[in-house]
Amino acid sequence: MSQQFGSSRCFRKYSTNCPRWQFRPTLLLPLALIAFTPSLAPAAEPGLAIVPADAAFLSSSLRGREQYDRIVGSNAFAALRELPAVKKAFDEIAKQQAQPGNPLTIAAMLLQMPENQQAIALLQDMVATDTFVFGTPSWIQAAGIFKKLQQAQQAGNIAALSKGTGIDFNPQETTARLIVKALAENTDDIVIPDLVWGFQTTQQEAAETQLKRLELTAKMFTQAQPLLANAVTRQTIGKGDFVTLTIRPDPNLLRMLSADAVEDLDVEEEVNAILTRVGELEFVIAIGLLDDHVILSIGGGTDHLEKLGRNSDSLLKTDPFAKIREADGKPLTGISYLSEPLAAAVMQSADDFEQINGLITALVKAGKLPDEAEADAQQLVEQLVAGYTDRLPLPGPWLAYSYLTDTGYAGEVWNWAQNMPWDGSKPLDLLEFTGGSPFATLAFRTETDPESFEAFVAWIASARDFAVKYLAAAADEDAKERFSAFEEHVLPLGGELADTIRSNFLPALKSGQFGLVLDADSTTTKLQQALPTSADPLPIIEPAIVLSIDDEEKFREGLSDLFALSDKLLAAIRKIDGNTVPSEYQIPDPTQTEVDGGKLWTFALPGTGLDEQVQLSIGIGEKVAVFSLVPEQAKRLLVAKPLKTAASLSAFDSKLAGAAALDWVGLIDVIEPWAVYLARCGIVQNKGGRLDSESTVGPDVETEETKKDIAQLVTLLRLARCLKAAVAETSV
Repeated sequence: MSQQFGSSRCFRKYSTNCPRWQFRPTLLLPLALIAFTPSLAPAAEPGLAIVPADAAFLSSSLRGREQYDRIVGSNAFAALRELPAVKKAFDEIAKQQAQPGNPLTIAAMLLQMPENQQAIALLQDMVATDTFVFGTPSWIQAAGIFKKLQQAQQAGNIAALSKGTGIDFNPQETTARLIVKALAENTDDIVIPDLVWGFQTTQQEAAETQLKRLELTAKMFTQAQPLLANAVTRQTIGKGDFVTLTIRPDPNLLRMLSADAVEDLDVEEEVNAILTRVGELEFVIAIGLLDDHVILSIGGGTDHLEKLGRNSDSLLKTDPFAKIREADGKPLTGISYLSEPLAAAVMQSADDFEQINGLITALVKAGKLPDEAEADAQQLVEQLVAGYTDRLPLPGPWLAYSYLTDTGYAGEVWNWAQNMPWDGSKPLDLLEFTGGSPFATLAFRTETDPESFEAFVAWIASARDFAVKYLAAAADEDAKERFSAFEEHVLPLGGELADTIRSNFLPALKSGQFGLVLDADSTTTKLQQALPTSADPLPIIEPAIVLSIDDEEKFREGLSDLFALSDKLLAAIRKIDGNTVPSEYQIPDPTQTEVDGGKLWTFALPGTGLDEQVQLSIGIGEKVAVFSLVPEQAKRLLVAKPLKTAASLSAFDSKLAGAAALDWVGLIDVIEPWAVYLARCGIVQNKGGRLDSESTVGPDVETEETKKDIAQLVTLLRLARCLKAAVAETSV
């Protein structure tokens, strides 16, 4: 089908890098449902002050008791306890505890022992005010080698693409060899990473008593095992007193387990290097006391415990934690941190492209490809790296904290990574095209980079040349024929697509603003014809993508070209294989409508049985383009309307790189009718009735018992509305 300018499917119209970015999320809770404790006084210096400055990451939780008291003292929690199902569960537990010999009875008796009562009180005290967990620099080593293993796995996935080309290459064996090689070449990075938990306590005497108890119990169990006879020790490490359990691997057992892999893959030398390193490792669990903190460490040793509590080398005194020091007056509830070295270890880098070289080298050594393929592959990787290295983010530390407010929670996230794609130099005006009050919306602006697109197109062309020269040449006759047909009929369309993107979409979308909107203004009683009718209206979830456009005419031209290409692609597929797409099938023409704010194109979905309100739709206005499943939503989004949320956006800066809002109450309003409808359908099925397109499901199907169940369901959803909204915004 040829594309004509006058057809209804034609969309043509006639007649900088920053040092950090900041993200602020906010949660709102209604005062009417939460009984707040009166004090929001700042906590004492957080326990992370004893964490060493070289920590790879950290997560800290503060004010656990205060937050718990808020929840259990709320009207919502009281209403939850009054639910019949909850009462029944508590009654059943009470009955079980009253039966002699029942496990719950035995557990209850054990818990009544004075020493166990002391342990329970200690555990409660340990999580009441200040807890943290952090990883030592060993996690940076572990992350680095994990990344190399991931690269080897990706190379194996690339090798799987050779299937059917006549190369006769086993991707599973290739992946296994590459993984073993990666481990053998980086044995120094094979470590058991250390994880340390800290719990502030006011019951130090109880902690000392329980530590002695733990030491005696551990020695009693381990001394009966020859391999663990001396595994438990009591020692002073740094400023703390610890009980440690040390376990070392059995080299002979490891060699026996790896024997098959060595024989099948011919990697004896590499495996020996790996096993030698593993034999040097030890797994250590340490638990002890350091001042007013209970410390638990799990990992490959105890050297890191020497650094705990050195005030001169505290994580809290590092530059990123200046944000925590500045927030001293806020009632903090949580802190999270990622160090720059760990960020560098996990972020994408130019090294990630090296797995292509590793694969090609393996193919050459296996005699599957000629020697010159290795040099050409290296050149291909260098071209890819040259095109994208300058565009990759540069790692930096990451820090976040949350705190209590008089209406809920708020927080800030700081990221010092550079070369990020976000553009926060202007107001995010796409927020005006969200329909007014959706239950969820997300909008962001990125820096546009046409040069990156050109680099990608050039690299794809080079990769195609490599495939033709080496992979296609080694393929069997059937694969060569398919490849030739693809080259003749489909590949030219890729060039046309690149031209359309280059000439139309890149200039039309140069502002880089994109948005996602979820709404539910439309309702139905039968979303799909095979479903039973609902007696009550059901909301239709309406997802939409919104794009800010700078050149309406070019965007229309680009869409017209895309639909012309879709016709050509169908024709090309038929030429390659006439049985793939029925000859009578054509992509249907849309219905074009003039609407407020622009034009709307809708595509019916025959054969789906969906409500007629659900149709693929594309709306184009002067400032935005909308892609939606519901035409009525597309109409709304073409018209500018201020976004209304339960919490205000742009609270600290009108220039935003991103913003998001979730109306939690609105979401529950969408869920509730569907939950009740599905519950009623379940009632009909349980009663042996039929659910067909002719039936209607309403309150009349409910029995007295199921009415109570549905009432409890509605109550739970009402309690879920305690969360009012969540909003977040990002500035650069």
